[in-house]
Amino acid sequence: MFTRIVQYIEHQAGLHRTLLALWRRFPPRLAGFLKRILTRSWVLGAVAVMVDDTVTPARVLLVEHSYRRRGAWGLPGGSMDSIPGDPTLPRSEASPDDVLEATLRREICEELGFEVVDIHLLRVDAVPYVDEEPGPYRLTFYFMCKPAAGFSAVREGLAGGSSPEITRMRMVSLDELDDYDLFSTDARFLQQDLPRLVPVFRPG
Repeated sequence: MFTRIVQYIEHQAGLHRTLLALWRRFPPRLAGFLKRILTRSWVLGAVAVMVDDTVTPARVLLVEHSYRRRGAWGLPGGSMDSIPGDPTLPRSEASPDDVLEATLRREICEELGFEVVDIHLLRVDAVPYVDEEPGPYRLTFYFMCKPAAGFSAVREGLAGGSSPEITRMRMVSLDELDDYDLFSTDARFLQQDLPRLVPVFRPG
């Protein structure tokens, strides 16, 4: 409802200019308070895409999450922690350049018990609704990466992760995905985006 009102205002040039002029007169704290109330809440997530292309067919690492009743299987990762501090108070320090990559490293180390290397961004997915977990909008950053110790070490530890959150791990080819109860956003990424973005998965 609110989004539609905003879109309507943005298409009415005169009304838009008037409201922007009014907004400019608001004290900064009031403007910040109103913005916090009126804007959507977002959860930022960092997800690991670990592809072993030394085997045929190539396989991607999936994990089973113990806390999901539906869509238990998916890619490993997690949400970015809130930055310490009060967003209504001034601060001078900036976040590090690799804040999302640091989130990914932390989550993989905590959940799976190993380090990842060669991290680079594959895709950013803005998700307004997740069937299994309706709630805040999600902005998910999918990162290609590799286990620091190699995939052979990962295969030796496939019985489970190092965290109560992870029940099992599997190296899975794309033609085996239907055998898993996949989290809907990861299913869409694996079925549509991964073959487009990673050459080893392209048909032909």
